[in-house]
Amino acid sequence: MRNKISRAISLCFSLAMILFLSNPVLSQQQSGKKAAPQGTDIPIENNQVKLGLKSTLVLGLKNNLDIAFRSYNPQIAGTGIERAESEYDTLLKSDFSKNRSRQQVGNTLSGGSATEVYQERYNLNTAVQKRFTPGTSAELKLNNEQYKTDLSFQGLVPQYKSELILSLTQPLLKDFGIDIGTSRIRIANLNQQMSAEQFRQSAMDIMYRIELFYWNLYFQNQDLKSKQISLKLAQDLLREIKVKIDAGTLAPIEIYQAEQNVAARQEDIIVSKRRVQDAEDFLKSALNLYEKEQYWNVSILPLDTPDLTEVHPQLDECIKVALEKRPDFIMTKLDIKATNIQVKYTKNQTLPRIDLVGSIGTSGIAGRPTSSSGLYGGILDTLIGTQKNPYSGHWDDVYDSLGSRNYYSYLIGLKLEIPLENKLARSNYAQAKLQEAQALTQLKLREVTIINEVRDAVREVETNLQRLVTARAILKFSQETLAAETKKYEVGMSTQRDVLDFQDRLQKAMSNMALTESDYSRSVSNLARVKGILFEEKGLTM
Repeated sequence: MRNKISRAISLCFSLAMILFLSNPVLSQQQSGKKAAPQGTDIPIENNQVKLGLKSTLVLGLKNNLDIAFRSYNPQIAGTGIERAESEYDTLLKSDFSKNRSRQQVGNTLSGGSATEVYQERYNLNTAVQKRFTPGTSAELKLNNEQYKTDLSFQGLVPQYKSELILSLTQPLLKDFGIDIGTSRIRIANLNQQMSAEQFRQSAMDIMYRIELFYWNLYFQNQDLKSKQISLKLAQDLLREIKVKIDAGTLAPIEIYQAEQNVAARQEDIIVSKRRVQDAEDFLKSALNLYEKEQYWNVSILPLDTPDLTEVHPQLDECIKVALEKRPDFIMTKLDIKATNIQVKYTKNQTLPRIDLVGSIGTSGIAGRPTSSSGLYGGILDTLIGTQKNPYSGHWDDVYDSLGSRNYYSYLIGLKLEIPLENKLARSNYAQAKLQEAQALTQLKLREVTIINEVRDAVREVETNLQRLVTARAILKFSQETLAAETKKYEVGMSTQRDVLDFQDRLQKAMSNMALTESDYSRSVSNLARVKGILFEEKGLTM
């Protein structure tokens, strides 16, 4: 019997294998002129780590904890696609039962001349269920039963019975159509795309912030150098004053101002060194260098200087690129698509349910025939004669009957459901329409914001270009005026105060030059960021 049951199960499996399954992820590649550091093992030389801008950005994208944290979001959103697709998973169900009973009989028709009846049933039922995107529900069911009894009228003992039934339900209004059936899957795909765009936006913002830290460190180093040069100039002047005092050509009181100025510039250097260390800490944190203790107390030396290639952005072209490439604008458009799908779906859910239902099946029966001879004192023999049940056989005969198509059943009909108030469906539809209107408004708001940000970024680039010209001029004039004032001082045509003042002006001009260069480089990157093409501009890909 076990062999026959296993054949029944295999038959069910073979018929069920007309059904299917399926699908997502994100990978990140980075490339550039310089080889990107692998891991956080950056060479340390003389207690220094030397980094170019490209290597710094690649290292940041690789190790930044904020990026690592946010990189899970697209993958998490991707699991929503599988959840939505699970609605169309194939379901295999099977149950086995054994039922045995011995009962008293209170009428002759139930038990013949016996006063009790024995019955035993073995049931093995298997079903495969599947929903399809047009809304169709299908179930293929194979029921098997082996029945034993001592009932007088039972013609087959044991009796083997099997049914194979295919049932279909097709919605005609509510839940009808592939567009409706795939609504959740399409929305889940759009959510995953939105999450990927949000991650790209976050990665660009973080990369821009890392570049800010890099140029800030560059500026603080340059500012420190300018202060060290200023201190040396003050110390040189102090030595000259001492020589003149020793020679008797200058009053001893003149030394106090020079010494005070040297002390003030030493204090400036102390403060400037602290700012350099602060800038290093910001960059170390962004690059996650604190993960390894060996980098805690090393200094970072930027190898690159700002790229001062003149950029003259065209405002209209920049706005056009931003509206095509900005991740937040793409996200808003994807959100509108999702709300459109939701509106169509919720509108469909307000319809009444009219389902076309149908089933078709075949059955078979076999067993060991029993005789009715002698029942009720031979009365039945006299009326119908002695007959044997014609369905003698075993499970293989049952399955032969199943395949013969001689014994069949079918059903076809309509099922109607009409919610009289339908408040839930109508409120969901109203909410979806409002969210669609809100998403369209958000798109217009986002467009205005992007245009303003691009205009501001373009102006900033143009402003910093002009600042570069004036900063160069100021530095040149500061160098020339200090040289002239020093010569005048040497011949007694200028005072110590004037020389110190021009030294201060030179230091500020040098510091301003470094700041302006950093600001210009930063503003060019900011323009690329607000256009949504920072990765392309830096030669990196996500």
